[in-house]
Amino acid sequence: MAKGFARIIGVLLTLIGVIGFFLPTQGTIYNLLHLTLAHNLFHLISGIIFLAVSAQEKWSLLTARVFGVLYGIIAILGLFDGLVENTATIEVVHILVALAALYFGFRDWAREVKVKKEKQTESKGS
Repeated sequence: MAKGFARIIGVLLTLIGVIGFFLPTQGTIYNLLHLTLAHNLFHLISGIIFLAVSAQEKWSLLTARVFGVLYGIIAILGLFDGLVENTATIEVVHILVALAALYFGFRDWAREVKVKKEKQTESKGS
């Protein structure tokens, strides 16, 4: 499941990063998104990383967890004026990416821990 998420979010973030370089630097679209070089690079790099790990479940899970936390931190910092230059639209994108990545990164974590404990118990009992 995390592999599919990594592919989808990887494509979306890569597209957002690339398209951001070609958006106008003034007008309605600029006022709505106000993407900076740092925004574009972060979206592009994180998208490429998600795509790179999307072939393996283990790495997709780890990447989702790490970027879920990173995008969460960026979203929180974006709530305070002057800490991160962004708009409400980009703030929503950061929050959605963080929530989705954390969901797919940790969704099966409790089950994984339970299975590991059961295996340890079985191996001790044998």
